[in-house]
Amino acid sequence: MSTANQTFETDRKTASLHVDIFYSLVNLGSTMLWSIVGGWLLYFYLPPEGEGASLVPAALYGATMFIVRAINALIAPPIGHLSDQTRSRWGRRLPFMFASALPMAVFFFLLWTPPLQQASIWNLLYLAVVFLLYNVAYTLNQVPYMALLPELARTDQHRVRISAWSSGFFLLGMIVGGVAGPLIENRGYRSTALIYAGAVLPLLYLPFLVLREQHNRQIQDQERLTLRDAVEAMLRNRAFLVMTATGVLYWSVTTFVQSAIPFIVTEICQLTKGETFSFYVPAILGSLACYPLVTWLSDRLDKSTVFSGSLLASAIVLPGLMVIGNWIPLPLKTQGIIWITLQSVAMAGVTMLPPAFGAEITDYDEELTGQRREGAYYATWGLLDQAINGAASALLPLILLLGRSQSDPQGPLGVRLIGPLSGVMMFAAFLTFLNYPFRHSSPGKGETHESLGGTNS
Repeated sequence: MSTANQTFETDRKTASLHVDIFYSLVNLGSTMLWSIVGGWLLYFYLPPEGEGASLVPAALYGATMFIVRAINALIAPPIGHLSDQTRSRWGRRLPFMFASALPMAVFFFLLWTPPLQQASIWNLLYLAVVFLLYNVAYTLNQVPYMALLPELARTDQHRVRISAWSSGFFLLGMIVGGVAGPLIENRGYRSTALIYAGAVLPLLYLPFLVLREQHNRQIQDQERLTLRDAVEAMLRNRAFLVMTATGVLYWSVTTFVQSAIPFIVTEICQLTKGETFSFYVPAILGSLACYPLVTWLSDRLDKSTVFSGSLLASAIVLPGLMVIGNWIPLPLKTQGIIWITLQSVAMAGVTMLPPAFGAEITDYDEELTGQRREGAYYATWGLLDQAINGAASALLPLILLLGRSQSDPQGPLGVRLIGPLSGVMMFAAFLTFLNYPFRHSSPGKGETHESLGGTNS
């Protein structure tokens, strides 16, 4: 390679790295909010015995969460479709991301300011309205954000790399979100929420200084598909159907584990809320340390093999939650940290690689329709993610009620059952993903999707 070509290649990689980092800042900010909502909202409104009074009727909390998420899920496909069809000087995605960032932070803060300090139907109504508005703002931000990735990264190798950066910032967001435990214990929920809302806003707005869309990907008016035609095209994409079915299972597991961590810390390991941070950090650092290996293996083998291996490893590790107890000659805290760290390491591929699969699937959709419709796909995944999270959030309190006695030195049965239940679901996800049509291939390296057996038209 000539000196001029080497210089050009170095400049190109440096520029793309610059974009990768600023793109991932949005994921850092949104993850900080998501991790706190996922980890503490249930604990805040329905604390365990001895941790304060419940703020909402326990029997209605799960149903309310499910209804709110179901409503929000219904608006995700229109948002994605509108994002695909939008034409502006900023492009298709950035206007939505810009307009939704401030409302997302504001409604996040309001989640932690219920009108009354005791169980009340008014608190439940307040939670329902504010949580719905927060989720709408979150969807308006995240669907266009995820749909932007296939445009910024055009090759399979770059997509895996930007997925690694984005996932790394996701884990960093989990670490920063984990600090909420000590902050809540020392400053309270409201002050902690205000601190995080203020910290997140720059992360959501700074990327606009760098990110730019390609205007040649905007769909012309006469070429636009109706929402019905767009849905029918998605249903012809077998890779989308398999990946979606797999996602439904591991999204449920993510919700179960994330929401159960404070209960694992306080009820199984018999620690304080502030100790949750000591569980987050080693787990997240362990997962982050695996990302270079996941990237290397995805290039040497293929991302499908790495992803399926991660699903299987998670299915093996998750049931270990049932084993934690005084019969093991280690402190309960140490056992809990080992379990959650192994679980995070096992799920490293599951956490990192889905954006690269999403880009591959939308590439195939372009072969089917002749259009770039990333928004429709990510919105549909967002719809199902909301629905599954809602169902899991509604089911989780019922599972926890199977045993809540802190006088039991081995912890409550309900919290423990999250482990084996999640393991079964991850094994089902592994079996489902074996049907993915582009396994053992890299369409970005020259092969067509038709030659890989993925055509369904």
